[in-house]
Amino acid sequence: MLQEMIRERLGAIMTNPLQIPNVTCEVCTGPLASQYTRCYRCNEDARRGDVPVARRVVPLTYAVVGTQADRDMYRYKDPMPAAQRLRNPSYQRLLLLLLGFAQTHASCLDIVASKPVTGMTTVPSLRGRPGVHPLAVLASVLPGHWAPVELEAAVGIPEAQRRDLRPGHFIVPEPSTVTDKHILVLEDTWVQGGHAQSAASALLLAGASEVTILVIARRIRTDSPRSLTEASMQQILTDREYSVSICPVIGRSCRHWPPHPRPTSWAAPSGQED
Repeated sequence: MLQEMIRERLGAIMTNPLQIPNVTCEVCTGPLASQYTRCYRCNEDARRGDVPVARRVVPLTYAVVGTQADRDMYRYKDPMPAAQRLRNPSYQRLLLLLLGFAQTHASCLDIVASKPVTGMTTVPSLRGRPGVHPLAVLASVLPGHWAPVELEAAVGIPEAQRRDLRPGHFIVPEPSTVTDKHILVLEDTWVQGGHAQSAASALLLAGASEVTILVIARRIRTDSPRSLTEASMQQILTDREYSVSICPVIGRSCRHWPPHPRPTSWAAPSGQED
């Protein structure tokens, strides 16, 4: 049974992201100082009137720096033959994590969105990695009715700019494939979100009506000054077993979940983290 396999393989390694007002960022689920609703970076991206961004980010797990979940985000994409990758424990765990989402919670996106997801793409590497990226292989377990959408990385992006919010970092070769559609963008790791939001912005500027970012892991640092977010850190990083029954779209069980009101607008926030 999938749920039992996920509990055995992921329960002690992955951590369900939480959605708690004034504790976690309402966009990326990262830790907050208590008086804010969004982290500094998500707030700054939202306030930019010249660049549209995705208003829905769905992380599947927290990955605390130095833990096995964090190491998995690097090791799954280490250079290796395809057959060896299938036996790689890190790759297997991420595949199982995505499979659990696909079979249990992918349809929840259609309830909270203004229209159902019909297209899907992965965030291309800006480093010019040759061949098929392992993230694109992982994406094969996502719903088959999400039609593949081509998204290309621009060439020659300086290293210092790769995490900035810049839609020009990505190119949509066929805008007609995204026009007036809800597109899902799959990203492996969210640190500050600039990479994924740049991809989302490129899709929105190309004509997509809505973009959701599905993130495998929301990375959390605990080795930097964090006095303002200390209480939040303690609350979201409590020792608890990962459970596929907790929906990453709404942050709680969706087994008896009534339909959520569809969003009509996304107002600029009034508060932010310093």
